[in-house]
Amino acid sequence: KYIFGVGVVMTAVLTIVTPLAADVNVWCLAVVRVLEGIFEGVTFPSAHALFSKWAPPSERSRMVTYAFSGQYFGAVISFPLTALLSVYGFNGGWPSVFYIFGIIGIIWFIFWLLLGFDSPATHPRISQSERKYIESSISEAKVEKKQVPVPWLQIFLSPHVWAIIVSYFCSNFGFYVLLTTMPTYFSQALGFSLGKGLILNGIFSAIPFAFEAVVVIIAGPLADFLRSRYLSTTVTRKLFTSTALTFSALFLLLCGYFGTSKLIALSLLSAGGAVGGLSLAGHCVNHIDLAPRFAGVLMGITNSAGTLPGVIGPVIAKAIVHSQHATREVYIDEWREVFMIAAEIYLFGAIIYAILADGKKQWWAEGVKWNKGKSVHLHEPTENEHLTKNHENGFTS
Repeated sequence: KYIFGVGVVMTAVLTIVTPLAADVNVWCLAVVRVLEGIFEGVTFPSAHALFSKWAPPSERSRMVTYAFSGQYFGAVISFPLTALLSVYGFNGGWPSVFYIFGIIGIIWFIFWLLLGFDSPATHPRISQSERKYIESSISEAKVEKKQVPVPWLQIFLSPHVWAIIVSYFCSNFGFYVLLTTMPTYFSQALGFSLGKGLILNGIFSAIPFAFEAVVVIIAGPLADFLRSRYLSTTVTRKLFTSTALTFSALFLLLCGYFGTSKLIALSLLSAGGAVGGLSLAGHCVNHIDLAPRFAGVLMGITNSAGTLPGVIGPVIAKAIVHSQHATREVYIDEWREVFMIAAEIYLFGAIIYAILADGKKQWWAEGVKWNKGKSVHLHEPTENEHLTKNHENGFTS
């Protein structure tokens, strides 16, 4: 609770400080942005640690997707609001964006302190029936004082963990390219201008994320329904992730070749964004399937890989779209190359995840100890848990 809350509120404070740092010099601004990234880095892992204690297996997909849909709704709101404030905001326009969003984050933190709790056992207002239901479904929901060492070796040798790492990187590459460069794409390739055109640009940039947010909310309950009636957890995770990445690649390619008008480009990007939302019911929940106790650790590892495209993607896009004051046709050709690279990375992630992913709880999920050179799990598996193991060398099967 507190790690997650502090991560968000410090990010909000540093957001408020950003315009002031920019007035000092570029190095001061860089330090503030680095600190902001450090505090943001704890939010996703700590959120997954909370999910491992609050989300029963039968509701796991929907709880995670409901919560993570906020990042897409945030993009829907922030794109047009940022454009509006940049044109009409106070203190020169663009600084007001940082002040307002930072204040919203601080207000959220106050509510989080009052309403958020680490587990059902620490919640003062939860009903006994709900607490019993959650704790009987997941052992991690119970308060445990005993600390179990993280099985680092088994985690990094697990092909199932690497499936999530690769899919996170590939999925986020396209996401970050669109998130950070879409306004530029609409300006260069589709002819939006500054002023009132900037506001329209913000609205257009938000539309694909609106469709994705809706699909994310639908994907969670749908995945839980399929798991409970027809498909195994493994098949469900593979289906949602690989489908999302494959069709996202397809729509990006179509946009690169046929997105020559505002309407066509917006439609194709919206379709790609929408189908991309399915992945949140796939690899985004998979950490809790593999090892609920270490879900936060797994999320920290995979999300670290997933944030790299936030640095690499925009740099690659800028290197490709480098023409100055070029014609619209030249920009369209350059953006087509950006979309092709993102599509290829999407497809690579879909293939790797389809081959290596697993939805079963792993044998090292409760921790391991070494006994005469052999790795042994600390707790016996329950009847409902499939624990893959190879005690001779510590590799997951």
